[in-house]
Amino acid sequence: MSRLTCWTGTAVLAGVLAACGGGQAHPARFSTDWTDDGGVSIGHVWDRVGASTIAPSADVVVGVAGHTDKLIGLPLGGGTKWTFAHPLDARPIVTGGVVVASGGNEAFALDAKSGSVIWRRPTGGIPLLGAGDDGSVTVLTFRKSGGAGSMLLAVAHDGSVVQQIETDRPLGAPAVLGRLAFVPWAGQYVSVIDLSTGDEVARVTLREQTTRAWTQAGSLWFGQNGYIRFDAHIRDASRGKATSLSIPMRELPGTPKLMPPGDPLGPVAGAEDKVHLYARPTAAGDGAAIDSGRWYATYFRLAMGFGTDKGKLAWVHTHTTNFMGGAASSGGVVLCDEQGKITTLDAKTGGVLSEADLGEQLESCTVSIDGLAASGTPGGVKPLAQQLADAVTADDQQLVVAQKLLLRELATVEDDTATKTLVDLASDPRTSPDLLGDARTALANRRNGATYMEAALAKHYDFLKDVLRAPPVGPIAQALGAMKERAAAPLLAAHLLDTADTDDDVKQTAAALAVVASPDQLSALRQFFAMYRSTAENDDLASAVVSVGQALLTLNDGARVADAAKDDATVSYAKERLQALLAAQPPAAAAPAPATDPNKKKK
Repeated sequence: MSRLTCWTGTAVLAGVLAACGGGQAHPARFSTDWTDDGGVSIGHVWDRVGASTIAPSADVVVGVAGHTDKLIGLPLGGGTKWTFAHPLDARPIVTGGVVVASGGNEAFALDAKSGSVIWRRPTGGIPLLGAGDDGSVTVLTFRKSGGAGSMLLAVAHDGSVVQQIETDRPLGAPAVLGRLAFVPWAGQYVSVIDLSTGDEVARVTLREQTTRAWTQAGSLWFGQNGYIRFDAHIRDASRGKATSLSIPMRELPGTPKLMPPGDPLGPVAGAEDKVHLYARPTAAGDGAAIDSGRWYATYFRLAMGFGTDKGKLAWVHTHTTNFMGGAASSGGVVLCDEQGKITTLDAKTGGVLSEADLGEQLESCTVSIDGLAASGTPGGVKPLAQQLADAVTADDQQLVVAQKLLLRELATVEDDTATKTLVDLASDPRTSPDLLGDARTALANRRNGATYMEAALAKHYDFLKDVLRAPPVGPIAQALGAMKERAAAPLLAAHLLDTADTDDDVKQTAAALAVVASPDQLSALRQFFAMYRSTAENDDLASAVVSVGQALLTLNDGARVADAAKDDATVSYAKERLQALLAAQPPAAAAPAPATDPNKKKK
């Protein structure tokens, strides 16, 4: 029975492979009984195909719609939307000029531009894991249920089976170059299979987790958590000297990944698709670099751009709905959302360069960008402070984890807009409790934006006027006191006796007034001191009494403080500290001797 005849049957894959025999036996293929050859064999492969021109893969977005039984494709850079009805058991893959998918007990390839069928083959019902295509042959890998082995299938564009290989090893996603299949397996090896014979003609051991091979930006790449370039240095890979590339480590919400592990992706997107990393590796002289000096992260409906040097946040884009797929392009990132909208963001600013629409709500989305560069002038780009403000004030509970991180980023921005946002967050009763504490802390550490802080202090809790949360008096007082903002003194004094403020707010207000109060605030200070020096119910209020005492001393009302420090009715916490304040005061200057008239004679 020929392979071609065998693959036209409808038996399950195990039966198919048993009937076909998997071709001739190749004991060395995917065998762990192998001694590293020091890069000799992979070096020969580089000499053979290293100078080959790699055509770019199709620039297309493919969405899964309906009940995972419909593909919608939209070629980017010009082209007509197409649809293809077919049940799916795995995420479609774009490679070369084809879209490869599986479902309904078969695998199939479509022309990425038109959606027309190029070939289809029965599979026995196991899902597609990975695929590579060089324009004439498609190489696919499948993972059996339960992880009990894998199958590699090579199909020519005329539908004939070139190779099929069964193995008990966990194969990854392959790539094709010069009729050679580059197949990652066991997380650390890449075997090179000659598609003419089915033989393993070379192998390389990589020192980084590797489950995927693909072509992009004119090069062949391997990796999972980073990128390893197939170039002249690949022969030194087992010694850790291959051309490798990674993005900087930094704190990110949801711990997103660059690439999924070596398992089939289901046709329905999950959280790992909505929380994801994107970057575009490119050849750079004798090495590699990340295109545009940018890598990207999505967190549901937020997209963020980071610098490749230290991972510094460059921009954040707040979207209307969740992202679920994307790809980095030259000069930007192309993202697809749940509603089927496609948005291209500028690498430098995060501004929107273009938008498109698949026209339907999606279950998942695959984006392939290779030859198409992001272009145009981004519209409506806001300063980073405002971008952060939009993100951290978005009323969406699912964003809180990211908002906590972005709030810390906002706190480092030296812009009055950042202060305003922190004031708004700390004042808004809708602010999540998970964010409120961070917002108050960041606000207390601000050293600019006094105008916004004073505007907030002018408000007091008033149910009838719809002011449902008192302003963040304590953090504002700390900031204004540190800035020695004397213009805020009347506003601070007005909050000393506001019963809607917390005891901590009162404590911080009094501490600020000890620094910025003027004689105009004496009346309020004296009233507070008289009311609370003997009635303070806790240490916060007692501490406020001491700070007010300090203000009174500064304003030359020391007699009042001295009387309180001697009075047994003064609460002990305040009494002891008022006595210490008085003891630290410099001694009063002696009265000057009366002037004498030198012309006056002594009696």
